[in-house]
Amino acid sequence: MKSFQELINVFFGTYTEAYCKANDLFVAYKKDGTTIKAKTRMIENFQQELVKIDAGYIIGGWQEYIVDDETGNAKRLLLDILKDNNWEAEQLKIILQGLILGTTAFRVGKDMSGEVRISHIPIASALISRFGDGWIVETNVEDNGHMAMLREISTSQFYRRERNGVPEFQADISSYGIPFISVISNRPTIDPNFSSWQGEPEWRTIQPQLDEINSSYSRLSMIEDRYANPLLIVKGINDASDSEIKKDSNVLYLPEGSDISFLEYQGNILTPCLEKIRELKQSVKNKCPELILQDLTAVNSGYALKIRLQSLKRKISTLRTTYFSVFENYFNVLLKMATGNDYAISIKAEDVIPEDTESLLKEYIALRGLGILSDRTIAESLGYDYDEEQEEIAKEVLNPNKTQEEEKTEEAGVEE
Repeated sequence: MKSFQELINVFFGTYTEAYCKANDLFVAYKKDGTTIKAKTRMIENFQQELVKIDAGYIIGGWQEYIVDDETGNAKRLLLDILKDNNWEAEQLKIILQGLILGTTAFRVGKDMSGEVRISHIPIASALISRFGDGWIVETNVEDNGHMAMLREISTSQFYRRERNGVPEFQADISSYGIPFISVISNRPTIDPNFSSWQGEPEWRTIQPQLDEINSSYSRLSMIEDRYANPLLIVKGINDASDSEIKKDSNVLYLPEGSDISFLEYQGNILTPCLEKIRELKQSVKNKCPELILQDLTAVNSGYALKIRLQSLKRKISTLRTTYFSVFENYFNVLLKMATGNDYAISIKAEDVIPEDTESLLKEYIALRGLGILSDRTIAESLGYDYDEEQEEIAKEVLNPNKTQEEEKTEEAGVEE
């Protein structure tokens, strides 16, 4: 199992001595060979920027919940449940945790008052293991000023909770068909360091480059420190008691045959180091289209921009499917807890990546002319209700000169 704590440390820039040595990153020791004088630290934090951008793209500016219920009561109830549970914040925590750790988790159920609840599970320091078709999750929680071990066992048949080894709640949940705890894998991985149920973080693809960038910057910082607090080379003087050094303003007067100079780096080391860092940073941006799009001047052509946008759209679509499909299943559980009925639920979110509408329309027209696409498909792809638009067209054909005001007047008369 890949350590969540190690991922947290690197993501937030806490480079340990063991991690630096294992990954050949910069670490310097004092004369005793054991005391650390300096080591790699986080200077560039592309990984944090990447995760924040992806989370924003996944959630979008708005979300719509479509519930298969003609009355609309179930949707209103779902919205009330989500509002009571501060779902906007909980959803963000679930998704951020998945993007950072590669794995995330949340639970559903009822509280002691019988209210339906949904909340994220902080797994950075949790112990998670498979149990049948469900999970065992052990976390440390604060309990009246003391720390307690909370152990939750959840399968599709039952949910049980223990505190410090003492059972405090158990429920038969076989009627719901899924465990009350869900563990989501951000994306599959073939890294043998990860367990089969763990996912890979979004920023892991750029982790080696980020480590090397921060390692190189830290080495350069040592060079800066050398000049800010320089070492001196003194020649011709055994120690200060043998010979007198006089100082007048910023001038040192030395005994004859003596010499003092700074210990300096020889050769041009700065230019190749900075060039190496520039190449590594470009490599990071090339792997992450959302980062290079933050600086559109780095995109050389409209075609290159289109390819990067397509790549980003596929990535966000995949991530939305990963998280939203699980949320949809558990929203059904929430409504079933509240009403006893099953409802098909789907989530739609704003397409935060702009479409090239002109090019898209030309493509649709060409495909329509070849008989490949229908009018309905084109209309719905562009966000129009085909049936509603056909009704409006029929009205305009029958009454081409009738204004909207006249139509509203006629409709009001029919209602009366």
